[in-house]
Amino acid sequence: MNGFAGGLGWWLAILGSLSPIFTVLIAAIGVILALRTLKLRSKVDIAGQWWVRVQYAMDRCLSPDLTEQNVGITMLDYLQGQSEPPEQLDEEQREAWLRAHRNSWRVQPEDLALIHEVVKELALGKSAKLAAAGIRAEHEHDREYDTLLRQAKLVQKLEAKLGIAQDPEISRILAQD
Repeated sequence: MNGFAGGLGWWLAILGSLSPIFTVLIAAIGVILALRTLKLRSKVDIAGQWWVRVQYAMDRCLSPDLTEQNVGITMLDYLQGQSEPPEQLDEEQREAWLRAHRNSWRVQPEDLALIHEVVKELALGKSAKLAAAGIRAEHEHDREYDTLLRQAKLVQKLEAKLGIAQDPEISRILAQD
């Protein structure tokens, strides 16, 4: 029995002498976990704000006012490409931008697919509405036709980005331009 108690005391003495190291180690682990949580929370907040903006843009797209619809389409066009480097960058600048944003939140293909479906339905609905009213897709109906073209161009851009086949009806709308 004495050997066991003596061995345990020896281990407790060693652990006691190492406790300052353990304290620092546990504090460092806590700091690392806190920083990772903060980083993740930041990404979640950015994604949440992106979705709030997408919802606002979609609400504008559903407005009966053509100006509001154009604002919504312009916003969706911007938001769908928000996590990509600007187009005017040269190769070196693009690489630097990608390095700087490698841990940033990215717009996911599922998000793009949702925007694609909404805008496609809006464009096809507007095209059908114009056709039912006997209005041909011509420039004499600038505002309505301009909105339709904006929607169709965004659909086409999203189809290319998602790697899906182009909708023939959207292609027909754009061919009339």
